[in-house]
Amino acid sequence: MDKLRLFFLIRLKELFGKYLAFSIFLLVALIILLADILFNLLFPGSGLNVTNLVNSEKNQTSIDFAPEVWLAVLSMVLGTLIIVISIASQSTPKLIDLYIKDKKSLMYIWFITLSAGHNLILQLYLSTGEFGRLSSVLLNTYILLPITLILAIPYILYILRYTKPSNVIQKIYLSNIQIINRLQRNSKVKGFFTSNCISNYQFSLFDSLNQLDDLLEYVSFKEPKGDIIHNMGESVQKYIRIKKELKKSFFEISPIIQNDISFKTMTGQFEEIEKSSTFYEQKAFRLLANAYLKLVDNNHFDLASLCVYELSECGKYAVLEKDSYLIDVINIRFNTFLRFGIKHGLRNSEVRNLYNALFHYSQYLNYLVESKMEDNIKTSCNYLKIYGTEVYKHSQLEPSFSFLVDVFTLELKKILIQLNELDFSRGFQKQILEYLLEMDSPPDIDRDELGRWRIVNDGVRVLQIGLSLYYISVGSHVFAERIIDDILEDYTSLKENLKIAVEASCKKLNYSTPTFWEDTDRGSTNLYYTAEKEFIPEFIEMFNRKHDLYLAQRKS
Repeated sequence: MDKLRLFFLIRLKELFGKYLAFSIFLLVALIILLADILFNLLFPGSGLNVTNLVNSEKNQTSIDFAPEVWLAVLSMVLGTLIIVISIASQSTPKLIDLYIKDKKSLMYIWFITLSAGHNLILQLYLSTGEFGRLSSVLLNTYILLPITLILAIPYILYILRYTKPSNVIQKIYLSNIQIINRLQRNSKVKGFFTSNCISNYQFSLFDSLNQLDDLLEYVSFKEPKGDIIHNMGESVQKYIRIKKELKKSFFEISPIIQNDISFKTMTGQFEEIEKSSTFYEQKAFRLLANAYLKLVDNNHFDLASLCVYELSECGKYAVLEKDSYLIDVINIRFNTFLRFGIKHGLRNSEVRNLYNALFHYSQYLNYLVESKMEDNIKTSCNYLKIYGTEVYKHSQLEPSFSFLVDVFTLELKKILIQLNELDFSRGFQKQILEYLLEMDSPPDIDRDELGRWRIVNDGVRVLQIGLSLYYISVGSHVFAERIIDDILEDYTSLKENLKIAVEASCKKLNYSTPTFWEDTDRGSTNLYYTAEKEFIPEFIEMFNRKHDLYLAQRKS
């Protein structure tokens, strides 16, 4: 019985929301009617001298002036409202849609309109000379009219504040969160997930994201743009936390989803999206990706970086919920960001966006490592290796990309250190280490062709030696020797200069400091710094021994 009552209340609330303007009209009309009846009961005309309040010495009622006052107030409020909303909606789309759903505004406008209508009825009634309901005159003149006048200026100020982009963004975001909260609260109510109900909720969820996306296009200031991107991310993160409580039927692809602009061009993917239960996340990620592409093209690097950060935060919650399907979607989206970053970097000789994107990608990988999701870690690290080797090839023609090769190597180095600290199997660590060692060795480029280049750019070697020092410090000499073996493969191109290059890299490590003199999303961290400097002599000794052995084997 309680569930039935709850279901009825939910339906009633949805009906109220669907016909909001008419529902508030009925509510305000009922309030004024009840107030009129109550005043007639309390002040029938004898208990208080209502007649003296209503009649004047000139044999006119004190309500004769009221129609002009009511008309003036209504004109002032509606005129201000139309002008402000019309102008603001030119730069803030969806503002009118939001306004007609604002309960406070609708209540005040209907209150003025119905109170003015109440006055007109009284004028008609009093014109007959019968003053049987003088209490109604008292209510309209001394209660309703003063309330309306007192609230007029605060309401105009409320509307002016309402049209600020930051407030519009916040209202859309809170509306979206309310929808998600209702989904969570009502998910266990029997009969809640009907096809019609599901379509309405899917439409509401998509409508909020589309409204935020439209605002992102029109708003010109950075702060509201940042709020929009953050609110998109927060909405997805909230949704990820509650989606396990929703029934499978909620994730069925309805015509609402198929006809949405983000999915209209998709063919043959709906079955996979339905299976993975990721239609909402896919929608939000597509909007973030579109925003990222526009922002990097307009040189809004900080906002573009925020898009990748929000994706990383969504990845954190996907990992916490162990949503393997969603993790795959996030991997694909990260790869898309990297592709956008590479394209923009080649076109503009600018690597900042890709540099920042890699940092947030590595943050996401940290969440995978902490949860010990080996399959996903291996997949993501393989993607890093693929894009790293591609960037290495681009660096042959675009020198600014050479630094990015070091950054890709750094991210894998950080992951390998974390894997060792969390006691992952040595076999698994070795697989990831091989990805790092392939970072500057694209399979379709012969090492003999890269000799000169490798002398100029030794960043990868410095990072490899730094990782080797870490392995020596923790007693994993097998991994340190594997790194040395990879360095020795450069002998073909460097020959006798290899020792000199390795010693130069060790000196660079020895003099490197924890911080750098430029600030990025990573802060001022020095990419090439290692805390295990005291093991440099031991590394050099290991290298020289294996180097001599390598030369002896070549001669034999």
